[in-house]
Amino acid sequence: MMIPSRAVNGGIALIMVMTMAWSRGQAAEWSAEPSLAVRGVYNSNLILTSGSHTDTWGHWVSPGLKFAGATENLEISGKAAADFVSYYRGLDTSITNLYFPLSMKYHTERETFALDGGFTRDNTLMGELRQTGVVLRFTQRNYWNVAPSWTHALTDRLSLQAGYQYTNASYENGANLGLVDYTTNSGNGGFSYRMTEKDQLQATGIFTDFQAPMASNLHSTISGGDLSWSRELTESLTGSLSGGARLVSSSVDSGPSRVEDSQVVWVGRANLQKKWIDATATIEASRDVYPSGFGLLLRTSRVGIGMTKDVTERVTLSLDAAVLIAESVASKATTSSLPQNRYITVTPAVRWKMAEWWTLDVNYTYAQRYVESFNESAFSNAATVMLTYFPPKWSVGR
Repeated sequence: MMIPSRAVNGGIALIMVMTMAWSRGQAAEWSAEPSLAVRGVYNSNLILTSGSHTDTWGHWVSPGLKFAGATENLEISGKAAADFVSYYRGLDTSITNLYFPLSMKYHTERETFALDGGFTRDNTLMGELRQTGVVLRFTQRNYWNVAPSWTHALTDRLSLQAGYQYTNASYENGANLGLVDYTTNSGNGGFSYRMTEKDQLQATGIFTDFQAPMASNLHSTISGGDLSWSRELTESLTGSLSGGARLVSSSVDSGPSRVEDSQVVWVGRANLQKKWIDATATIEASRDVYPSGFGLLLRTSRVGIGMTKDVTERVTLSLDAAVLIAESVASKATTSSLPQNRYITVTPAVRWKMAEWWTLDVNYTYAQRYVESFNESAFSNAATVMLTYFPPKWSVGR
């Protein structure tokens, strides 16, 4: 499969930026962690269709390299990884996933400058499905993300924060599949105040510009604010709560004129995490507005749990489960809408550290999609066996 030239150029640009920052920072410590994973997969209904389908088998080969560097003031970390995927029988195709995340952080006495972002090439049943809860047509997605931020400590307890985020998503053969490319530009600003040693309060205002030119030149803006509170309830129990409102305004071309509409959407998030010596449990509930390849803004509510347990020094059990309910943000300005979708996923897994440099992961995933208004449902059973080799970490200090 040919990789878009823009992806290649972007990857080169990221490497250049990383190299320049690294050289200027004169990293005192830096390290590299290579890995190679090989996995076999089975899925009874890979694309979660309610129509006729057959079982899909496949194999993945996933090389990767994590890197990090640090000085007194500068921290750099990132990853270069790929998945070479082959599916056969139910879905006979080969795809290539790419991952180039990059994170930089520079500290002074009162200032913190950060840059997060990178390039991801995955498929629509990976990143976007897990975020929005909506199953799109199966195809490759190129996703760019750049997010610089700034934090200024006014006092030991009070800090000012500001940030910007640019994202761009494009879909391979999207026009034939009913998917449209989109771009978002977001800005945020606010403050963080540590009320006590265990309590922190944060207030943030946000503004997002969402554009999908191929969807009747759709242009949406999302503005609003959040108030969040986090607390260390005990040494091993932490919790956070946040909420706010979003004013969603949209406009599209309708013949010779523009049609505009706006509404208020309430969003929020709650999180509770408990840690033991050999286990961790997390429960989270959230509701937010996300862009989508359908050329629509989606309102997604999610409830999820995650648990891990070290049975021995070498064997770890885990369980992840989530229920997502998603629908399009209703607007007279949009030419189409998406009925309520419910997506459920449950994944128990076991990891066995076979030796110092080898691990074996086995997991099973049950997934279900249901659209009540169409009385349409689909489910799948999937299993994965993955063997990973971690060579010795390479590190240099000065």
